Amino acid sequence: MTDPLIRELRALGDDLPSPAPTDALTAAVLARVADEPVPARASLPRRVVWWVRARWRAMVSLLTGLVLVAALTPPVRAAVAQWLGIGAVEVRTSTGAPPSTAPPPPTAARGISVEQARDLVAFDVVVPAELGTPSGVEVSADRAVVSMSWTGVRLDQIGARLAPYFIKTVYDEVEFTTVRGSEAFWLASPHEVVVQSADGRQRREPARLAGRTLLWQSGGVTLRLEGDLDRERAVAIAESAR
Repeated sequence: MTDPLIRELRALGDDLPSPAPTDALTAAVLARVADEPVPARASLPRRVVWWVRARWRAMVSLLTGLVLVAALTPPVRAAVAQWLGIGAVEVRTSTGAPPSTAPPPPTAARGISVEQARDLVAFDVVVPAELGTPSGVEVSADRAVVSMSWTGVRLDQIGARLAPYFIKTVYDEVEFTTVRGSEAFWLASPHEVVVQSADGRQRREPARLAGRTLLWQSGGVTLRLEGDLDRERAVAIAESAR
C-alpha cells in the first residue's frame, strides 16, 4: 500500500510549477537512445522529447514537494498536518486563544475485557505492554472505536473509515515524530476534540478539551494515546502496543 505521505506529496507535486527540460538535457537523452531500433511508424525525436519532458516534470514536482516538507518552519508544518491527517483523525489549526489546561482523559467503562472487545470489532485491537492490563475497556455503539483506560491515560483505537472520526483543533505547533518508523503526530498542548458521525457532518458528542496526545497508525487502525506523558514516554508506550 502506498504510504499516505507519498500520496500527499504526489498530489502537492501536481500543483507545483516545474521548469521545462533544457535543450542540453534533451540532446543528451536523444544521444543515448539514437542507436536503439525504432519502429518505422514511430517519430523518435517527438516521442523522446515528450517522454523527457513528462519525466522531468514529475521528478521536479516530487523533489520540490520533498524539499518543501523538509524545509518548512514548525508553524507551517502544523498547517501541513491539516491536509496530511493521521488516518481517522483530522488536525485543524486555530489562531484563537489556546486553552491553558485540560482535564484528565475520560475513563473507559469497566464492562468488558480486551478479548471481548476484540470479538466485537472488525479490526485488530492492541494493548501496550508498557501499561499492562487496562482498568477499563469499552466499544463504541457503532463498533468503530475501542477505548482503554489506565490511571491518567486513555488509548482510543479507530478502525478504517472514509470520514474523520476525531477532529482536533490545535493552537500550538504539531510536532512530527515516528512510531516504529511510521509517521506520528505529537500534540503537546491542550486542544479541542470532537467526534463525528460517519457522514462527516454531525457531531456525535460535545467538544471536549484533551491533553497531550500522540497520534499514529498501525495496520490500517488509527491510535490516539492521551494522558499526562512526555513525548518520549508516549512513543515508548506506542511502540510496545501488540
